[in-house]
Amino acid sequence: MKRESGRNEANSASVPPSIISWDPLAGELLRGHLEAEGFPGTAVVADHDTTEVSTPLVVLPPPSYAEYLGGAWDTRLRGFPLDVPMVVLARPTVPVRSALQLNLRKSGVALLDAGRASTVAAVPSALRMSLEGGQVIDPLFIPSTGANEDSELTPAELRVYGLLASGRSNSGIAAELFLSERTVEVHVRKIFAKLGLSGDRSMNRRVVAALLQALPA
Repeated sequence: MKRESGRNEANSASVPPSIISWDPLAGELLRGHLEAEGFPGTAVVADHDTTEVSTPLVVLPPPSYAEYLGGAWDTRLRGFPLDVPMVVLARPTVPVRSALQLNLRKSGVALLDAGRASTVAAVPSALRMSLEGGQVIDPLFIPSTGANEDSELTPAELRVYGLLASGRSNSGIAAELFLSERTVEVHVRKIFAKLGLSGDRSMNRRVVAALLQALPA
């Protein structure tokens, strides 16, 4: 993952993240998981203490649109400093992506679907990627183009995707599947497009694709 040259070196894995959660119990459970996965000192903070945060954040907004609006979470997310790396666990029906548009342009941000049972296990990896200035956006947070039939991976693409997610290079995939590297390159481009992964240079799409595969529906 490419690190932006202007990134504040204080935002590293050695700085304990802060958790902001609509549900204190969920926040405490996540804190314990993060500490066990190499983030000692993680704290769950009260939402009135977050106006000038400087530590990395893990944010859990309410799951319903009504609670999200009623709790002024949209305003809260828009108020976070733009240079603070964060991981946001939310439901795709809650408009967190629009609230974080500026953050997505300035810092490492991960948007993960809170409705998946496996999401909590992926938070440490997503947090490390955001600390490096990268971005992870679950495809569910990407607006549909209406071409649903074109968004499904074909059987050939699924085979390539599985090897890509296991860490194989294009040449390694080609050798495994008895394909030309050119064919593999075409498959990989289509896979990235269907996963909603852009050509943003701050994002290693192969790493993000592998992480997304670890988040089963």
